[in-house]
Amino acid sequence: MSTRNLWNRYARYFNAEEGIVFPADQPELDLYAQIRKEHTGTCLEIGAGSGRLAGSLHGHSVTVALEPSDSMLAGWKASDCGLAARVQGTGERMPFRTASFPLVCFPYNGLQCVPEEEIRIGIIDEAFRVTAPGGVFLLEVSPVFARRDSEPLTERYNANMPDGTRLVLKEKVERRRNPDSIKYHMFYTTTDRGSETTEVITLDLAVASRYQMVTLLKNAGFRDIIEWGNYDRSPYDDELSPRLLLLAVKGI
Repeated sequence: MSTRNLWNRYARYFNAEEGIVFPADQPELDLYAQIRKEHTGTCLEIGAGSGRLAGSLHGHSVTVALEPSDSMLAGWKASDCGLAARVQGTGERMPFRTASFPLVCFPYNGLQCVPEEEIRIGIIDEAFRVTAPGGVFLLEVSPVFARRDSEPLTERYNANMPDGTRLVLKEKVERRRNPDSIKYHMFYTTTDRGSETTEVITLDLAVASRYQMVTLLKNAGFRDIIEWGNYDRSPYDDELSPRLLLLAVKGI
C-alpha cells in the first residue's frame, strides 16, 4: 500500500487522537510559532496533515502546506484554511522552484513515516533544493523508537467522540531488525448505536538515530546543524531526550 493510501485511511484516527483523545502539545505549538517569528519569509511545511500547525506557522509572509493525503487535506478546519496555501504533493517530488523558501519544516516524525530509505534521502535532498540560500530547515524525529521492543496487543485508549461514537484503539508493536524499523499494528474499533466496526491500520516507522539524521543533512549540503532534545530547545541527549529537532542552514 502506498504512503498516500495509508494516510487516507489513517487520517480520521490520527486527527481524532491529535485533536480529541489527547490534548494539544502546547510547547510544540509554541516552538513552531517562535521559529516562524524568527524566520519571517515564505515558509514551507512538509507533511502538513490537517493543519495541526497552521496557526503556529502562520506569518506575515505566505505559508505553504504540502500534504500527499486527500483525506488529510479535506480535514482542515474552515478557520485554518486561510492560514496557508494548501498544496497536494509528496516530499520527494516537491512542485516548487529551487531556493523558494527561507524556512522549511518537516515536523512530528514525518520522515520516519516513510519506510523506504531512498525516498527519505530524496525528501532531504528536495528540502535542500527548495530552501533558499541562508535559509533553514527544521526536521523532527524520535530516536527513542530505537529503544522500543515488541509488545503484545494492548488497549491504548477507549474514548468518546464528539459525534456520539466511541473509539477504542488496541495496538500491537512489532520491532524488526532487518530493515531496522518498528511496526504499529493498530486495531481501531468504532461503536455507533450499538454497532461495532473494526479497521486495522499498520504504520511502519523507520528507526532514526542522531548520527543517521545528521549524516543525511550533511550529505544533502546543509551545515551549521543545531540539535535540540525537546521543544524547549534544550541540548539533545541520547539517553534522556524524548525527541530530536535539527535546525540546519543552507549556505549562501
